[in-house]
Amino acid sequence: MNRLTVDERRRANELRRVAATTRAPRAVTLEHLEPRGAGWGRNARIATLVTLAVGGALAVLQLAQTLSLYGPGSVLDWLLPRL
Repeated sequence: MNRLTVDERRRANELRRVAATTRAPRAVTLEHLEPRGAGWGRNARIATLVTLAVGGALAVLQLAQTLSLYGPGSVLDWLLPRL
């Protein structure tokens, strides 16, 4: 049972028809994408460098601890089967 009047149905159909013809496409083509900036921002570059420096320092500390506990032979024994 449709409770809309004839005029309301006509307006709803007209709005539906107009919306279907003016709807933006769902696919985005490469021409419509905005160009990216020249590169990473300054904060991102600094954060990356700090992360790499801290990771490298932790790796060196772990290697130094292993060498101090077990000597250089343990590192070679660990490394050779992986090469």
